[in-house]
Amino acid sequence: MSQNRRSLRFSHSTCPVCGSNEVARDDLKGDLLCTNCGHIINRGETRAVGKFDIAQHLRREGKLTFPKLLEVTGASEDKLFGVLQSMVEMGLIEELQSSYQMTKRGLRWYRQRLGQEYGY
Repeated sequence: MSQNRRSLRFSHSTCPVCGSNEVARDDLKGDLLCTNCGHIINRGETRAVGKFDIAQHLRREGKLTFPKLLEVTGASEDKLFGVLQSMVEMGLIEELQSSYQMTKRGLRWYRQRLGQEYGY
């Protein structure tokens, strides 16, 4: 499987250009894209990053360093560091040899959140 493959999932947003509800989030870049007209609604550089976003990247990659997480999430250093610290305190991730990885508790939390998102 190619690592450059786009991972799109539909969002609950409306395109400000064409008014379409066919808006998807690009999980690799964090952008919101209108699949009807192609307008990029939200750039990843300015978006906030959440625990679920970080968990998705860690689940996909296994272990990631702080600089790599900055690159893949598009978050600012302060926001990312704050979310990572919160996740460490909650026992969802751990830092080993300057790389972050999911804990067993974190994997259970991620699966539960994934199920809620897709209505399982």
